[in-house]
Amino acid sequence: MTSTADNASNTTAVPPRQERILLYAATTFLSAFLLFQVQPLIGKAILPWFGGGSAVWTTTMLFFQVALLGGYAYAHFVSNRLSLKRQGYLHIALLALAILVLPIIPDPGWKPESAGDPTWRVLLVLALTVGAPYTLLSSTAPLIQRWFTHDLPGVSPYRLYSLSNIGSLLALLTYPFLFERFIGLQVQAWLWSGSYVLFALCCSYLAWRVARRARPDEVAEEPHEEGGTAAVTPANVALWLALPACASVVLLATTNQLTQDVAPIPLLWVMPLALYLLTFILCFGDDRTYQPVRDVPLLAAGLALGAFVLGQVSMSLLWQILLYAAAMFIACFALHGELVRLRPPSKYLTWFYLVVSIGGAIGGLLVAIAAPAFFTGYWEYHVSLVATAALVIGARLLDVWRHPGENEARTRQLALGGGAVAMVATAVLAGFLVREARGVNRDALLQTRNFYGTVRVFQFNADIPDAAMQVMVHGRILHGFQYLAPEKRAAHTGYYGPTSGIGAAMQFHPAQAKQQPMNVGIVGLGAGMVASYAEKGDAYTLYEINDTVIDFAERQFTYLSDARARGATMDNQIGDGRLVLEREMRTNGSKQFDVLALDAFSGDAVPVHLLTREAFAMYERHMKPDGVIAVNISNRHIDLSPVLRATAAERGMGALLVAANEDGAAGITHSVWVLLSKNREFLENPKVTSLVSPWPDNGRPPMIWTDDFSTIYDLLH
Repeated sequence: MTSTADNASNTTAVPPRQERILLYAATTFLSAFLLFQVQPLIGKAILPWFGGGSAVWTTTMLFFQVALLGGYAYAHFVSNRLSLKRQGYLHIALLALAILVLPIIPDPGWKPESAGDPTWRVLLVLALTVGAPYTLLSSTAPLIQRWFTHDLPGVSPYRLYSLSNIGSLLALLTYPFLFERFIGLQVQAWLWSGSYVLFALCCSYLAWRVARRARPDEVAEEPHEEGGTAAVTPANVALWLALPACASVVLLATTNQLTQDVAPIPLLWVMPLALYLLTFILCFGDDRTYQPVRDVPLLAAGLALGAFVLGQVSMSLLWQILLYAAAMFIACFALHGELVRLRPPSKYLTWFYLVVSIGGAIGGLLVAIAAPAFFTGYWEYHVSLVATAALVIGARLLDVWRHPGENEARTRQLALGGGAVAMVATAVLAGFLVREARGVNRDALLQTRNFYGTVRVFQFNADIPDAAMQVMVHGRILHGFQYLAPEKRAAHTGYYGPTSGIGAAMQFHPAQAKQQPMNVGIVGLGAGMVASYAEKGDAYTLYEINDTVIDFAERQFTYLSDARARGATMDNQIGDGRLVLEREMRTNGSKQFDVLALDAFSGDAVPVHLLTREAFAMYERHMKPDGVIAVNISNRHIDLSPVLRATAAERGMGALLVAANEDGAAGITHSVWVLLSKNREFLENPKVTSLVSPWPDNGRPPMIWTDDFSTIYDLLH
């Protein structure tokens, strides 16, 4: 049954009113769900191409923030410059073009062929793969709300806003716990692409309906939304930019802290993003949610919590995640709360939201582009805490100064006094964070930062001649060390002691008994400590994605130069180990390694793509028939043994776990290695078996990782 208004304006039969409301609701929900579901999906898909580190997600988030800005700008432009007819037909055409780029499966041809900062390549891959669909999705909410108001006058579009929020949160929460754990990436991409086609059809129908029913030059009125009373002044516009920019920096800096020191996995991408979105929903859903009298003191506690957790390296994984998340939520809640209090009247809201999205994109640029260029460490987290305090204090003082109430003089005196106390507290916080940063930099001989993280070299025990050493760290992760005393600098130390797994592979490989030169590959160079085993005639190929690590290993440590002096060859290959090995297989064939050491997992950010079925198939092609693959799985938070056990069984290889105990006097670090080989002579050698440890009895079932499917949630300690 059609409404009278519908019949008066169009003799064509139209869906009943309730059905149209449901169609608008379904389109809004689906667009919001797809908008946030695609972010972890595509981030995980391209993660292995660019080293598997946290910066890949930061750059991905920058892209989505800029694309979101593009969608808002497009919606703002067409809503204010084009008639409803032109809006509808233009949007239908763009949706049809966006469908042409589906499915959202990145072209493997975009994998990097050379080393260097891949930031712009990441952005280009994302733009070509999901740029058009994502930008149109991000424009849906403002456009559909206008069309809804025109199509269904008198019905509040607020329900669409609520549905959009529900869809966004549901997408973020279901990805790590449902889609990633049970569905492969290829199927995920096809499901998303099919859902996008459904969305495009629904949205096109709504656009066509509005275009058909509108008069030639008719423009939809701004949908009614309860706005604020803040004037559009330079100070307010500056805060519209600064507050969301700071919130964006807090989000991305927190995600960096989690993913560089824990693991670059969708769960730790999605959780901060979901909390960030929740603060936005709470603050913008009801102006009364944020109460400065209550929440500003809470912010002080949250910032103190954020500063405290920075130095807690030995804290459990769960507590690190919880404390970082709590500090981020409190900071973003205050920033978004102050932003809501600065909302202008309704007629300026589309402009306000456009400026806010510009601020978010600025925050992404600061973390993904500016911070690596200007900082030698991950100091954006420190800066974000201080900036949050300063901005909230500034916004509070400005608000009280403008609205002093009845006792104007008294209120302003109290505001100035409270502001002075708050600024002193902020100065104390800044001093603490500067001290923490300087503590990290203390005694640093070299330090630099690039796309792959921060690498630092410093001296330890410098005043104890027999124990003095030079140390390399990547973030908080030990990358190797070397004693300075000449008689100790060639010792097998760290994870690479004589009783370690790699020690067994290097000392007891059959080639050693036959006094034949060893052909060795090492994925993950660090300080070059494995080269302490190199002898005359040996050939070592060293694969390292971060050219800074190679530079520091050559300049500050002597493992490589000493090996060359003993007559071994050292060939440095810059790039992701797997990608370089694949390229070498295509161009030069098998490397024919006696030993291939995979030493990229001792840190907490695990490059999953190096442990998949496809990766091991390629490693095997590079091995001699009696070769040994040694994998360093020493890790604080993740037990990788079930993956290697299952992989060895699938490939018909024997697998031995070698756990070496710490020996501080000898410089030996506790290590856990897994040795995989089809060489029975090596696997049954009594000198090897005497070092073997039992597999962990932790109830974790063996699992196979593939390029299409992997999950580490069941492997967390």
